[in-house]
Amino acid sequence: MDSVARKFDLTMLYAAYDAFRRDAARLQTAAGAESAALPGSAFGWAEAANSWTLFTSHWSLQDRAEKNALWTVMYAKDADGPGRVGVVLDAMASLALRAVPLIDGMDAALEHRDRGALARYARDLRASVDALLDFKESNVLPLIQETLTPFEWGTFDVELRRELGLRGLGVFLPWLLDGAPDGTRRAVLGLLPPPIRLCYRVRWRPRYLRRRGLAVPAR
Repeated sequence: MDSVARKFDLTMLYAAYDAFRRDAARLQTAAGAESAALPGSAFGWAEAANSWTLFTSHWSLQDRAEKNALWTVMYAKDADGPGRVGVVLDAMASLALRAVPLIDGMDAALEHRDRGALARYARDLRASVDALLDFKESNVLPLIQETLTPFEWGTFDVELRRELGLRGLGVFLPWLLDGAPDGTRRAVLGLLPPPIRLCYRVRWRPRYLRRRGLAVPAR
């Protein structure tokens, strides 16, 4: 590590990880064992499926952007070194693999409207997501500060925006900030140019709230 530590703004990563935790917790609550035990009670399958679609689409997008712009570069830098970075990234990859069958199980449970299976998979998925993201925050994100140059870190933002596109950003941003603390919302929006902040406030967030059946605050 350089004598002067490089400090990159990881706001978007932390905000995304919090959003994944939030969705996993909501899905577990919605598909909880109490509800699954009441076969005749109403269950919002369409709402659960919509929430799941947002989660999985952003989970896949985040995974691709991180692999392409962060982990691949960090692995390459570690190739001739002591291997510490590679060991940590391998452990992270192992945790990520554990979520794959749980995601597949959630897909199947929603497709077949199996409430018991949905409750079990949602519970296990939340535990898996929490374990992976906790590991990333504690062990992987600090390595970004140690191993990447400012240019290399900047490519992650480019890659994420490329994956999203403007249309995707209009879905991603209100999803990302749904229920986020005021400090997180201000920090994320502060990274974006004024036209994007305006679109978020007057178009994207109201549309997201309407689709969730929530009241749109008066401007």
